[in-house]
Amino acid sequence: MRGLVDAWLVDYPAAHRPDLIRRLRSRDDVSHRSAMFELMLHALLLRQGFTIVEIEPQLPNGKAPDFLAEAPDGRRFYLEATLASGIDNVAAGADRRMREAFQAIDDVRSPDFFLHLHPCGTPNQPIATARLRRAVQRFVDELDYDQAVVRAEAGQPPEPVWQHTERGAHFMIQPVPKNIRRRDDRAIGGRMLPGGVILPEAAIKSAVEGKAGRYGDIGLPLVIAVNALEEFARVGDAVDALFGTTGVIFSQDGAARGMRNADGAWRGPGGPVYTRSSAVLFVVRLSAWSVGQRSMSLILNPWARSPIAGLPLGVEVREVVDGRLETQPGQSLREIFGLPEGWPE
Repeated sequence: MRGLVDAWLVDYPAAHRPDLIRRLRSRDDVSHRSAMFELMLHALLLRQGFTIVEIEPQLPNGKAPDFLAEAPDGRRFYLEATLASGIDNVAAGADRRMREAFQAIDDVRSPDFFLHLHPCGTPNQPIATARLRRAVQRFVDELDYDQAVVRAEAGQPPEPVWQHTERGAHFMIQPVPKNIRRRDDRAIGGRMLPGGVILPEAAIKSAVEGKAGRYGDIGLPLVIAVNALEEFARVGDAVDALFGTTGVIFSQDGAARGMRNADGAWRGPGGPVYTRSSAVLFVVRLSAWSVGQRSMSLILNPWARSPIAGLPLGVEVREVVDGRLETQPGQSLREIFGLPEGWPE
């Protein structure tokens, strides 16, 4: 995997490479994922015979999309990459503070126990991670392994249980004895995830709208590349996000027919919107580790001011033909980049 990333970096313009490497190395998930996505898109364009005319070209309004690209047939277009995570800046800050707390707990030396973590709430301010780690370490050091094994064999719940509340977040830890003692690896053996309602199409729609209205009248087609990070996101969610969510209309005689609500990024209550975006290049949960398991879809905007049909990217294409969305199959990223089956294993 690292060899693939390094090979892609060799082809990235030297003047822009240091900043991209800095972002790839970032501990911030958004910076890292954004840089990785941009690097993959750059490599994809080159692989398919496109030319990168300019990186971060300055537009009249002062904004700069990621790439100005030229197709093999000479057509030029702007390509802008974005992540669809559904997390706003406030939530992202809380998520980062929670991850810092998780890391502090995971840094505890716990050779005899796995710590099962049950968090709830979100921290509204930074947590004192050093103090948190010391408190958990004291709790672990006082645990009785033999007594914990007896309770586990009897089917009794772990005891004692450690709990802590700070800055709006609550942590509960249940110690579980390891089968092999003195195995000094990571402390956290399991973590409960919070429940909730997941709407992948809402995050995708927000990401597209944020980019489609950012650059004004640019005079060239704009392709928005979206990496949807939601666990349950699928290409169908991208279709819903762009053209409108699905519904069913029932008539008085009981007949039913499918329909789409006018709540898409490209189709609103008053008709077509965000027509400056010519297409969306969509992928789900792309990372450096998952290139071999991912495929992309190019979804064309039928109402685009500057259409961009026929781009030879080699990926699946979804296009409205006679009022219906037709799908033309394409290659996976593994096939496009010539990776062996099962890569990177």
